[in-house]
Amino acid sequence: MNANDATLTALTTAQTGSTVADTAPNAPANPGFDLILAAAAGSALGSCGARYTLTISAIDLTTAAQAWPARTCQQAFDPGHGWAISGTGPDYQCHQTIPVTIPGGADGPLTGHVLQCVASLVSHGALIVSIIQSHPFVLV
Repeated sequence: MNANDATLTALTTAQTGSTVADTAPNAPANPGFDLILAAAAGSALGSCGARYTLTISAIDLTTAAQAWPARTCQQAFDPGHGWAISGTGPDYQCHQTIPVTIPGGADGPLTGHVLQCVASLVSHGALIVSIIQSHPFVLV
């Protein structure tokens, strides 16, 4: 990996507290689920403290509408935001679990809908941009 680059490498839905991908992550009828996000950064960037914005949104593919408001997080390439040396280095990795509460709960208006999450990492000045999407999933 380029020493001054970063990329989002995985975005997966899972049942709350799990790290196993699940296409029905709130089964059986839980009010939420987890998003598991993974990223990688080069050796110069991974601990430099540079700021970036992480944005996560959900699209209701059944109705072609935004499922709930996007979540925007101000983060930095540092250990406090989960960045650590990957194996023996020199690159860095980051894994985050993001809990999602389903608007309206498990029996709400999104029950039976197919959704997809999208995440973007954009550095200050947009020198680093990475976008990733989850596999489609169904809320039960």
